[in-house]
This record gives sequence, structure tokens and C-alpha cells, in this order.
Amino acid sequence: MTVDEFCGLARAAGARVLFHRTTAFDADAFLAGAFPEDDDDPDALSEAETASVKAVERVRRRARRHDGQIVDVQLCVVLDGVAVFWSRLASWAAALADDAEKAQDEKNDMVEQIRTSRARDEQAEVTRISRLLQDDPTFREAKDPQARRRAADRLVPRPDEMDFEARRIRTRAIQEAISAIEEAADAIFSEYMTQLPELADELVASGALDGARTIPARKVHLKEFLRKRSGGHTPPVDLITLMMELPQLRNPSSAAVLPAARQPNETLFPMEQG
Repeated sequence: MTVDEFCGLARAAGARVLFHRTTAFDADAFLAGAFPEDDDDPDALSEAETASVKAVERVRRRARRHDGQIVDVQLCVVLDGVAVFWSRLASWAAALADDAEKAQDEKNDMVEQIRTSRARDEQAEVTRISRLLQDDPTFREAKDPQARRRAADRLVPRPDEMDFEARRIRTRAIQEAISAIEEAADAIFSEYMTQLPELADELVASGALDGARTIPARKVHLKEFLRKRSGGHTPPVDLITLMMELPQLRNPSSAAVLPAARQPNETLFPMEQG
């Protein structure tokens, strides 16, 4: 029904009052609703707008051209106590809304691609720094946070205070490196727990305990032996305690002396042979 037909119907039905309302198009309000700001990642939003600038700017220009124009008309008459309404939306408004929705979808896709790419690049940088820290003996062998911090500052200098992204990447890399080092140490020393006698024999055979006459001295050599053998990881207390209970380490000279002590007896008592 056209507006003329509606008004003709109102006159034919004897309507005495015609109510009407018109709405002017507000380009700023329309664009704010069509392209909402992304406060979580304004940089990604800016890049996305640049990449999809043609579609977005086309909608913006069209919206500005219609600013202040009548976008909606509503009429109402009361016939025999029944309110009858008629409304019409400008044809350009529906097309503009469709184009704005398509442009926003394109921008959203672009934002997601940018975020994915940035996350991938950030993880690659985190992995690079983490491996650099893991491969450094000083960082790997650090026994406390202060020592690790000094080693990290030497390998990866701290970024500028305002470079929040670089600082976040560096912090993640340090945490990842520490976790990887601790996991590697747990795996190595868990395996060592199943090889206690063999490790003790290896230590004795290395000659590292020669001259170590006290248990504390032998414990020092044991810790250094395990640290070097594991690639610089600090051995756990439980492993040290269990190994120090082995006879080879409580009296490392006994394993070497015992075979030699038996030899004279075998010479003196030949009847034991055969």
C-alpha cells in the first residue's frame, strides 16, 4: 500500500486525525553501530580497517551523503477504535545496512587473521628466546631466581619499559625455558633413580673420589658428577641421599681393595682352588 492509498483509505473510513512521525538519518550513530570499536585490540582493528579500507570507506561515504535525510516515515489513523499503522523505510537505507554488514564481516575476518598471525609470530619468538635460554649453561645451571635473572639479562636484554609486547614475550619465554629445564631434569633424574649402582660404579671408576676421605667430601664430588652428567641440572636431594647409602660411595676404596686383598689368601691356601 502506498502512502496515497493509505491516506485515501483513512479518508474513506472517516478518519479525522492522521498521526505521523518521521525519522532523520544520523550517519554518526549508524556508523558507530555498524563498525563498533574493538577496545581489546585497537592495533589489529586499525590494520584490518586499512586492509579492508575500500569496503568500509565506501559505506562511510554513502552514510555521510544521507546524513539528515528522512530514513523512515510512520503514519497512524484510528478507525472505529482500531489503530492502523503504515510505515516505509527508505530504499537506500536497507541497501546501506546490507553493505555495512558485509564490510563489518570482512573486517572481522581480517582482524581474526591478524590476531592469528600475531599469535603465531609471538609464539615463534617466545620459542626462539626459550631455546636460547635452555641452551645456555649459565641459565640452565642457575640455582635461584636471581642467578636466572642475571643470565637472562645477559642473553636477552630487558626491553624498554613502554614496549609492553616485547616485555610480555620475554617474560613468557623465560617461564617456558624454566619449565622446559625442570621437565628435562625430572626426566633425567627419574631415569637415574633406576641406575643407582651403575652410576656409583661410574663415579668410582672416574677417580673423582680419589682422596675424598669423608662422606661430605664424597657428596660434593657426587653432586658435581651428577650435575655434569645430566647436562648442568642440579640433582635432587633424594637422589643424593640414596646414592650415598651405596657401599661404593660410603667407602669407595672397598670395591677396589677387596679383589687385591683376596689374592694373597688364594696364594697361601692353594687347596681352595679347583
